[in-house]
Amino acid sequence: MLNILDYCAPGALWPGIRSYAADHRERYALPEGFDDDALLGMLKKNAKAALPPNEYDAFRKAITALKKGTANSLKKENLYRLCYVLQLGSDTQAQNLFLNYLHQNELSARSLDEFILITALKLRLSWKETSEIRQLFQKQIASQPLSPSALWEGDTAEVYHTVIHEQLHTKDDLIHFLGDPENLAFFAKTRNTQYLALFDDVELEVLYQAEPEQLIRMVADYGNPERETIQEYYHSLFGLQDDSSHDALSDKEISLLSDKLGHVFMTYDNFCLLVQRKRPADISSGTFILSLLKKLLTEDADLEHDFYVNFLDPNEFQDICNDILIYFGFPILNPACDSFERLLLDVYEETLRKNPAVSNPQFQRIYLQSLRDYLRQIAYA
Repeated sequence: MLNILDYCAPGALWPGIRSYAADHRERYALPEGFDDDALLGMLKKNAKAALPPNEYDAFRKAITALKKGTANSLKKENLYRLCYVLQLGSDTQAQNLFLNYLHQNELSARSLDEFILITALKLRLSWKETSEIRQLFQKQIASQPLSPSALWEGDTAEVYHTVIHEQLHTKDDLIHFLGDPENLAFFAKTRNTQYLALFDDVELEVLYQAEPEQLIRMVADYGNPERETIQEYYHSLFGLQDDSSHDALSDKEISLLSDKLGHVFMTYDNFCLLVQRKRPADISSGTFILSLLKKLLTEDADLEHDFYVNFLDPNEFQDICNDILIYFGFPILNPACDSFERLLLDVYEETLRKNPAVSNPQFQRIYLQSLRDYLRQIAYA
């Protein structure tokens, strides 16, 4: 049995920064086997060179707290500063840092602020230049709508590749592009790609306009139309109910989990606001994985589908989950940084040890049941 107390503590960001520095230590002139003090010294030195004095002081305090273990995360502004402190030379390097080391969602071109940051990194602008452009468009950044005007999939990727990488070659290009009100209409505070990923089996125009008590049209089993209320969909997602069991997590248990694993679980009221895009919210890898675990296909007849996975093969299971996460802009599973994802993988490994000879569909059902059992224990711990 797993010790549920191991999964109630928040993850830490310092190990991810350390791993990134270790994998790129030649860039930072760090010796092999460097310690935390050497890493902190390098970060402070680089920060002093990259940031103005008042921002340096805020960053220094935040990064020192990470190293001491008195803090586990960085505010968004310090995450942005970290890209320049680590002397990243491109937006691709920044996405790698965020997704594969820091366990953050990818920088999104849908957000005006992050669009500026992505383009500035691509153009290799200094932090001072980047900050000046962000300040220039501060009013527009603050006044972005919560949700984009269109719900179409692929818009964000199109802007990322065609606009940022093919049209914007200088700082002046960026300022001129953002000076056109028609271009500003694209931006919004919520991440369209991840929103669409979570609700990929919902007819979105109906969902977007629905009130909580209204029915939304579901496309279950990839083509079989059914009707559910938003509340039923909420229970299916966060209750982790699968077709073979009625042992879903209760409203009370989901609510308790929203206090302990708040980056994954949410209350029904907050979910309704998310569904209707009335609150800006980043959807976490964990929340998306909750929906994905039930959608992964397991029968031999499903072999040709992208969502087929052999649960009995640990490498295939984790690789496919990570491939899907990356495709939708989520960070890969990182048990060292995220207690919920550590639980997912530890329960998976325990289930595999105890059930080495079951069929693939049976394993999926047993795994989901075991995960529900452990989440229920965490809720009441």
